[in-house]
Formats: sequence, C-alpha cells, structure tokens
Amino acid sequence: MTSQDDQMVRGAYLAMEPITWFALVPLSLTSLLTGLVMALGTPWGLFRHYWVIAKLLLTVLATLVLLSYTQTVNFLANAAADPNTDLSSLSSGSGLLHAGGGLVVLLLIMTLSVYKPQGITRYGWRKQQEKRKTPLP
Repeated sequence: MTSQDDQMVRGAYLAMEPITWFALVPLSLTSLLTGLVMALGTPWGLFRHYWVIAKLLLTVLATLVLLSYTQTVNFLANAAADPNTDLSSLSSGSGLLHAGGGLVVLLLIMTLSVYKPQGITRYGWRKQQEKRKTPLP
C-alpha cells in the first residue's frame, strides 16, 4: 500500500475487499462460534474462569471492530477501482493500526489459552462446591 507503483497500490486495495469478506469475516465468526461451543462443552465452562470470559470478550470485540472496518475497506476498494482517484489520498494509517491491533488481540487471546491464569468466578466456585458435594456412583 506504500509502493510507488500505482497499479500495485490499486491491486492491494482491490484485493483487500474479497479477502476481508471471504476470509477474515467468516474466520472471525467461526472463531467466535467454535469458542462458544468449546467453552460450553468442556469442563472449563463459559463463565467459570475469568480467562475464558476475557477471551470471549476480546473475540467479540475483535469481531465487532472487524465488521465495522469492512465499511472502510469497501470504500477504499471502490475508490481504488476508479482510475481517476488520487492514490495518495487513500493512504491512511488505519489499515496498519487495525492489522497491528488485531495481531496484539490475537496474541493476547493465544496467551490466555496457553497459560490459563488462575482466577475462578463465583459461579465457577459454586459449581465446584456442588460437584464436590455430590456422591460418586
């Protein structure tokens, strides 16, 4: 996007739109859905540990930011499709900001998944106590 070759810059902006709609958005929604299914279907639960709640909130936030950014991507792709558009006016740091922010969020989510920090919610503590009180068959 910072190339001196106008055709390369136009191509990059035009490629962003289908990549966003056919790869990033479906993968983001799939990540959210599979995270919910796995949280509900495992002993970790959805609301038993703070790190699971943090992962859920970060994933929802990242998905919402991506969905709101698709409007910008559509605008940039439409502007790049017009051969009369001055490409220097399209250059903004928002693409880099969103990509960098998304990478940081993904790394944070991955770190939470790997290290699973301690901290159980009241609901999780109550469920643990109920499980301990039930007699074994």
